[in-house]
Order: sequence, then structure tokens, then C-alpha cells
Amino acid sequence: MDINEQTFKDEFSKFISSLQKLLPKKKDFITIEPLKPKVIRLADVHNEAKSVFPKCFIGTKLVIMREILDRVKLLQQYNYGRCKESYKCYDLFIHKEMEPKSPQEGLLVDWTGSATATYNESFDGYDMRLISKIKDLISSENEITLEKCGEKTVASVSCTMKDVDPNTAQLMAHWMYQIVPELTVGTELGIQPMVYPPLPTVSISARYEKPSFTLSGTLSRLGFQGCLFKQMDSNLRIATIVNEGPKGPATVGIALSKKYLNGSYLKIFVDSQRCGGFTVQKDVLFHDPPNELRVVSLVASVLLDRQRRVRLGFGFNLDF
Repeated sequence: MDINEQTFKDEFSKFISSLQKLLPKKKDFITIEPLKPKVIRLADVHNEAKSVFPKCFIGTKLVIMREILDRVKLLQQYNYGRCKESYKCYDLFIHKEMEPKSPQEGLLVDWTGSATATYNESFDGYDMRLISKIKDLISSENEITLEKCGEKTVASVSCTMKDVDPNTAQLMAHWMYQIVPELTVGTELGIQPMVYPPLPTVSISARYEKPSFTLSGTLSRLGFQGCLFKQMDSNLRIATIVNEGPKGPATVGIALSKKYLNGSYLKIFVDSQRCGGFTVQKDVLFHDPPNELRVVSLVASVLLDRQRRVRLGFGFNLDF
């Protein structure tokens, strides 16, 4: 039987086109820079510097984010190997640091089967946020936050409880005050009322900000942390983090984040513990016949750990 070469090419093109339709469409993001608040939240005091550091992982992973309904999102993650953050580039001294402070209202179901519901309400100048996370039938986490934003202050009080156990109840209070436009100070106070003796946890933070750099620091019982963020240009950022704990020596980490004209991102870091690594993310575009663009995000990770071993990671991010 003769095989027509052109027919084979057409059938193969149709097969490739059908596979491309399974990929998410490229979204036209209209980015409007929001007006930056005069006073930031305490949990964001080190945000710029820590966002420069890469999140290195080992193994392979596939992350899929899909909107099912108007306010329902499904997050799926499939791992092969030790696909997780295998090295902490920095420590977290502040409650809920580096987490979204204003999560979208709705329901998020992740790959582990956990469901997180968020409800926001505003009244008399206060913002109330209720977050309830159900991991399984016997494991849950609930948090309610009351926040007040002023011209020079941001104050919040939150209460968290795990597994509906009063012994895990924790009260946290955040307060941030702007002394001058460049200098802001804040404090965090936490206590577990059902734990005896109810010893409070206290931390003090300060932040000095200029258009081209930001210097911040936090002092608590966990130790001292200092962060320096520098914006070299619109596509290049560098950061330095110094950690000193109560038991170990001080460690210094330096990171660089670079955005290229082709839309790819590079994040690289080294530290005084003889560790280093980088992540690369690039969007690969596929042309669909009806003049549509479909995209898949490729992520590669390389980590050099303390034993001088090179660990590799590779993943895909799909956002439907």
C-alpha cells in the first residue's frame, strides 16, 4: 500500500494541533500598576528582597491551575522524586510572611484534596477576612483577621485554630507605623492563651525605603535578620539577606533576578554555607490554526547543596 507523504504530514499536523488544544491559551495580561499604599503590612516588610531568591526543587513536577466556576479554582500538582523546596534560602520570622495578604474571595481546592474558603467583608473602615482550610475529615485550620488601615498605620488582629482544638488557638497582633515617608517601624505580638505558661512572642521590625533600594530588619527571639534589596534597572534586581540565630553563626545569602526580552526569568543565589542554585522559567508559545496562542511554562532548577552535590529539577506550569 502506497503512503502519500502529504497525507501523512496533514494527519500528523492535525494530531499535533489537537494536542495543542489541550494547552491553556495565552492570556493577555493588562498590567496596571496599583497605587502603592503609604504604609505596608508588617508581613510584607521583607517582601522585595525575599522574592528575588529562587525556590529550588528536586525531581519533576507538573502544576495545573484551573478556574472551574466564577469563584472556584482547582490547583493540581503531580510530583516525581523529591519535588519540593530542598533548601531554605531564608528564614521566616513573621507570622504569615510571604503569603498573600489579600487572597481572592472564593474556594481553592489543591492537589492534596485540601479546600480553602476565603470570605472578605468591609465595614466602618475595618476589613474582616475569614479563611477556613479543611485538609481532611479530622484536620482543619481556621483563621479570622480584623484589619484597620490608616494614613500612617496598618493594624491587624488575627486568631487561628487547628483541628478545632482550643489548645492550638493562637492570637497574633501586627502593628506598622510610618514615622517619615522613608522609615517605617512595626511590631508583632503573639500568644497562645491555652498554653501554660502563656509566654508571648515579640518581634520588632524596621524598614527604610528609597526609590532604588530598600533596607529592612527584624529582631525576635529567633534571632536577627537583615535584608537589602536593590533595583538595578527594570529587568534586574539583586538582594542580600543576613540571618543570625541564637545557636548558629550568621549566614549571608546573595541573590539576583533577571528578566530577559524573550519573557524568560532567571533567579540565582549563593550563600556563606557553600550552597547555591538557580531557577529558569520560560514560556513556550504554540500557534493554533484559529490565530490563537497557547502557552506552557517550563521551569528548570539546579541546586548545589552543602555536600557539593548537584541536584536537578524540571517542571511545567499550566494556568487555564
